Amino acid sequence: MQLKSEIPDFEERPLKETQIARAKELRRNDQLEESQELLLELLEEYDDDPTVLFEVGGSYDVLGEEREAIPYYRKAIDAGLEGDELTECLVCLGSSYRNVGQFEQAIATLEKGAEQFPEDNSMRVFLALAYYSDAREDESVSILLDVLLKTTNDKNILAFADALEYYKDNLDEVWDE
Repeated sequence: MQLKSEIPDFEERPLKETQIARAKELRRNDQLEESQELLLELLEEYDDDPTVLFEVGGSYDVLGEEREAIPYYRKAIDAGLEGDELTECLVCLGSSYRNVGQFEQAIATLEKGAEQFPEDNSMRVFLALAYYSDAREDESVSILLDVLLKTTNDKNILAFADALEYYKDNLDEVWDE
């Protein structure tokens, strides 16, 4: 017979997941400081857990403290964050880098994320914002047009799909009269 203490995450997992769910609920209800307090307490017990690290980063991020969020996002990735959480973390990390003026880091993070998760349109939109901030407006607009064309159901935009498809790769083209 296996003892309860020998079974990994027997009681810890539900407690951790419950606390994370509670912190997210507090965040949704705009109780940002309370959410952060709960997550920081959780971090004391689970200091190398990728999900906890990601959520702590997110708590700093929503408080407008992106510089504090960045190390937690990086630690979460290094600790093995995966799946949808990894995708979201890469977007948040790239966006945070952009918000603090580290455009090269933002672009590198979001390009890597877009390569790893090519169907994630939010990654590509944040990459477009990073390109824009780095004075790469053509690349920014091109990405945004591509995402728009792939995601819209607007019949008026779709009526011009061929032209917009051309323009996304030829933004600077001017015809002589």
